[in-house]
Amino acid sequence: MVRKAGTEQSMTLRELSPDFDEWPERWMGLKVDLEYGKKLLPYMEEFLNNLIKRDLSRKTLKDHIDNTWLLGGSIIRQVSTYEEYKTAPLKKLTASVETGGMLPDGYDGMTERDLKAFERTCELFEEFLKKTTPKKKRRAG
Repeated sequence: MVRKAGTEQSMTLRELSPDFDEWPERWMGLKVDLEYGKKLLPYMEEFLNNLIKRDLSRKTLKDHIDNTWLLGGSIIRQVSTYEEYKTAPLKKLTASVETGGMLPDGYDGMTERDLKAFERTCELFEEFLKKTTPKKKRRAG
């Protein structure tokens, strides 16, 4: 959803998500997860700042922020479960958002609308990565 020009001041990511910098700690199950999560954060920040520049409504931005947080937690859980710490974070992120994205943790308790919104966030993230990151780097991390 696009908001009408001039209806709101431009918001920063930290205003929309004051706990953004704490996400890796919140995703962490094991101490080793923390470093991996910190490596994901710059890609997520760049993506979310790109969405903020699109002049989307506050609610739409918050939904994308929430879905990005959920994506990060799901990636960390998967990396931790399968001990994929050697997989480059960008490569894991790219694989996680391709073709509509992975199923997020707790997906069985989500509504169809929430799942579609999560899928849309993953699609936008995939498009963003394709435009901003060379293919070779996305594959190698």
